[in-house]
Amino acid sequence: GTERQGLTSSNSCHPTRSVMDSVVDINEGKAGVGGKVQVKDLRVVIATACFHVVDGVTITLRKIIRRLKARGAKVLVLTAPPPGGVAEPLTVHVESVPLLSCCVGQGDYHMGVKAGEEALLAMEKFQPHVVHCTTPDFACYAIGVWAREHNIPVMGTWHSNIHDYALHWGTISTVIRPLIVLYIQHFYYALGTTYVPSEIMRKKMIKEGFESKAHGNKLEVWGRGVDCDKFNPNKRDEAWRTRMGFSPDDVVVLWVGRCVVEKRPDVYIQVMRNLTKLYPQKVRGVVCGRGDFYKKMTSIPNVQGVGWLTAEELPRVYASCDILCFPSRVETFGNVTLEGMASGLPVIAADCCSSHLVESGHNGYAIKGMDFSGYQEAIVTLMEDKKLRQQMGINGRKRAVRDFEVDAVMDQMVEHYIEVANNPPFKPKAFILNVILFPIAMLLWWPYMGIYQAGRLGPKEWVGILMFVFVMVVYLYGGDEQNEGPTDYSWIIGVCLATGAQLSGALAKVLFKSYWQYKVRWKQLAISAVSYVCIIIINPIMGLSAYSFAAQSLLAPLSILNLVWNAVLASLILKEKLSKANMVAYLLICSGCCMTSYFGIHEHKSFTYDELMGLFLEPMFLVFLVVEAIVATVGANIAWVGEKQYPPWVVRIAYGCLGGMLGGNQFLSKSLSEMISTALKTDVAIILRPGSLMLIAGTVFVLISGLRMLQKGLKFYTAMSLVPIYQGFFTITMVASALVFFKEYEQFTANMAQAYTFALLLIFGGISQLQPPETDVELETRKQGDHMA
Repeated sequence: GTERQGLTSSNSCHPTRSVMDSVVDINEGKAGVGGKVQVKDLRVVIATACFHVVDGVTITLRKIIRRLKARGAKVLVLTAPPPGGVAEPLTVHVESVPLLSCCVGQGDYHMGVKAGEEALLAMEKFQPHVVHCTTPDFACYAIGVWAREHNIPVMGTWHSNIHDYALHWGTISTVIRPLIVLYIQHFYYALGTTYVPSEIMRKKMIKEGFESKAHGNKLEVWGRGVDCDKFNPNKRDEAWRTRMGFSPDDVVVLWVGRCVVEKRPDVYIQVMRNLTKLYPQKVRGVVCGRGDFYKKMTSIPNVQGVGWLTAEELPRVYASCDILCFPSRVETFGNVTLEGMASGLPVIAADCCSSHLVESGHNGYAIKGMDFSGYQEAIVTLMEDKKLRQQMGINGRKRAVRDFEVDAVMDQMVEHYIEVANNPPFKPKAFILNVILFPIAMLLWWPYMGIYQAGRLGPKEWVGILMFVFVMVVYLYGGDEQNEGPTDYSWIIGVCLATGAQLSGALAKVLFKSYWQYKVRWKQLAISAVSYVCIIIINPIMGLSAYSFAAQSLLAPLSILNLVWNAVLASLILKEKLSKANMVAYLLICSGCCMTSYFGIHEHKSFTYDELMGLFLEPMFLVFLVVEAIVATVGANIAWVGEKQYPPWVVRIAYGCLGGMLGGNQFLSKSLSEMISTALKTDVAIILRPGSLMLIAGTVFVLISGLRMLQKGLKFYTAMSLVPIYQGFFTITMVASALVFFKEYEQFTANMAQAYTFALLLIFGGISQLQPPETDVELETRKQGDHMA
């Protein structure tokens, strides 16, 4: 949800002391002493990660707090500080670090790492009856430990499927997700009772092991509520629609929420692209929210963005649209769905998250599976039947008013607080916590902090570190002699030619893009001419010539330099901003390329035509082809089926793997170079032999098919997310085919192999750090004191 609560930030830069003093003045007496705790005497500590960020978690917590205060209870919030460190009234900050943007899709989120002295002192003075943990971070873990040591009951609420977010983090999720699940399981085992948003979610969590009879914890259902007076069909504003350029007959499809990968903006993008082509005069779109995909979503014809909205503006936008599209598959309840229902909109949402709210054919459609076609069909059905659309909106409104009125739902949580406060604190198995939870936390903590601290280093620091690493590796591994006899430096020519080939290719791509920046015809023609000369003549000539001077395994990693050249030229010619994170990534890539050039095979071996043909029949090479065929078949199947059956990150990897693997069979290009060299030295007729013709055809096929798969993938995914995967698999295949086909592994010594492998890890480490460009988030949303506006 994106409802904005109108809470004013304190103007004090260090408010914690005065906040705690005022808390002590108001609340005297020890927690839990005397008879039964009543609502008017209740004191609750709420520990959460990011109280300043607008999402479903903070909206729900603010509703709880308002209801607690309305009934006379006292609340203290422990949270990570907002940008600038200014605290809201009655909040105390814990120690925290920003979450990496790759984890959550935006940089506003923090993770609590320690409770901190101020937070512990604030709890001592506040003397709570109940501690409520909402986020399984390290600060909440420490706060729970403090509460148990002081015999104070601890309870939890489940707001986010954090372990499911990891499914969108690429291949690393296969390693890190099991650790995250294990840590979160034991975090909630220690809380006794955790309240989950719906019965569907409770069953899912039990199935995934978050309730354990051995530990004695239990999961109970506590739903969510909506202010049906605020979110109301009566808020529909025809004047607003007119200002947005919508006619009375236009059907406006609304998106509300963060525009990040786990919310499935790709579904909205694909559906709206299709619908604006099919119904250009009828369908319109509005995107309310921000995130990495905001710019792409609002670039679709007939789709407009309104960014984040205030608490007064958001209900008007809901009521003034016609259909709510909410394809997220990681929701625990669906506040956005409920707000849309209360506003009188038919809702089209994922069945796995919203089937407890949306009854297909009654108040919207709950879409099964991951394919966008179901969403498109549902929108078309509602778009073409106005009466059905209106009736579904009425049905959803009735359900929201009947079952989800906010005060009644929040009163249920108040009663849960009273129940927990008046019962003995839950005693978790300390042995399990200490033996399992703490080591798992450390396994997650230390790598994360290492990545976080590395991300804080500037490019200058990275240059110094990489120079030091390079010198140390040269010192340790540089003593091996690669061959006997006089040293041959022709490999340097090959490296220079390969680097030049990558530079010319990147220059052509950048010039193609700069073509559209000029309006003068002769300038456009000049740029086109230079671009085509670079890509058609200079690039292939230099690339093929490089194979005549150096081994393929030496040249293979240099293909990654295409990414670096592209970034440098784009910043110089197109004036595109180069982010700090990407500068570090490119430094890692360049360092790895330099090391592979230094430690690779410097001896170049030439082959005759007969020797080349014989290499194609070597058993090891045939095994290599079989492995490639199996991987290609699996990748092609995933790419063909697409997101109907597989998560987006799996399909993206399939496209990158298939394209990079096909294009990376550069042993054909080197073989072609050797064949041409042999023909020019001995007999030109060699070029017309069947083997030569098949070699030429194979070289052209792998190049074109690899680029075709990349082009196909770019239809669905951004270049920054797909091209690094393509380049990574391109390099892996290129290195592997060189080692197997030309038997270059025979020339590697143990030290050379170790250093070469380390250099490749540097390159792939750089690729993994590449991030998409930041979205144009409005500056005012970043200003301190206005983070809730």
